[in-house]
Amino acid sequence: MNKEELLRRYADGERDFSGMSLVDANLANTDLSGIDFSGADLRGANLGETNLSGAYLARANFSTANLSRTNLSNACLEDADLSDADLGRVDLEGANLSRANLWGANLSDVYLIDANCSSANFSMTFLVDANIEGANFDGAQIDTAIFQMQKIRFRDIISRYATGERNFSGVMVECYDFLEGKSWEIEEFKGLDLSGIILRNSNIQALAPYMNGVILRGADLTRVDFDHSNFEGADLSNAILRETGFFQSVFAHANLSGADFTGAGLFESRFFCADFSRAKLNKASISSLGFTCNNFTEATFNGARLHSVYFDEAKLTRTDFREADFGMKNDRVFEGDFRDCHFEETLMRDGSVRNNTSRNK
Repeated sequence: MNKEELLRRYADGERDFSGMSLVDANLANTDLSGIDFSGADLRGANLGETNLSGAYLARANFSTANLSRTNLSNACLEDADLSDADLGRVDLEGANLSRANLWGANLSDVYLIDANCSSANFSMTFLVDANIEGANFDGAQIDTAIFQMQKIRFRDIISRYATGERNFSGVMVECYDFLEGKSWEIEEFKGLDLSGIILRNSNIQALAPYMNGVILRGADLTRVDFDHSNFEGADLSNAILRETGFFQSVFAHANLSGADFTGAGLFESRFFCADFSRAKLNKASISSLGFTCNNFTEATFNGARLHSVYFDEAKLTRTDFREADFGMKNDRVFEGDFRDCHFEETLMRDGSVRNNTSRNK
């Protein structure tokens, strides 16, 4: 079912949409108050700023969905799966979250006033600045939930990592005393291996200029902002970079193979000769940059927004651009700006297959 049909049937008075498959659906900014989505599959759906007050959402799957600024007051979310979902600034006042799974979800600035959170799983959940007045957490798993960002020195992260610790979620990294009396060089940490480290929802902006050549294979960097970062020559292969922000950052010659950029924002950054093979850029927002001499073999851009973006001498073997949004050009849907690229079994936005090396005009 598409968005238009659902909204038409809802406008006609229908409320029972239980068990529906709405994976990756875009239902943002709509009024669906009182709807029955029980048991529905809404994985990856965009429900940002939607009115779901009083909705019946028991056993629904909202894993990785965007529910930011959504009104879920008095909604029933019993046994719902909200793992890794974005619920920032959501109104959950009076909601029933009994036995819900909120593992890794972002609940920053959320209203949980008088909510029933009994037996819910809040493991690794980001609850900074949440209002939990009157909420019932009886039997809930909250031991690893993050209610306040902990300040930590980077040297302490390195030493604790060396002893086997990996989870540093929700921390604010400080680095002023790592080398007291000595300014850091751009390649200060080149070759530093922090593979598998978990820094979900952390603030590591202090390290931004010094990530040149670091090794972060398989690291979980979900919802970390990397504005003005230097990742030249870094290894982020198979890293999790979901909903991560990159503004005016450098990734020249970086290994990004297999990395998950789902829902990430990439703006005005440099990716010269970076390896994006098998990377997931689904639903990413990408603008005002060029991909020059990059390897995108088997990378996916499903549902991504690519505005003012060009591909120059890029390898696009089996790259998947289906349903990507390249914006408008001359009042027509734009098919993308490709300059001297290698196409081999490339799936274009309309589902067609391209096999040539000609320049897009």
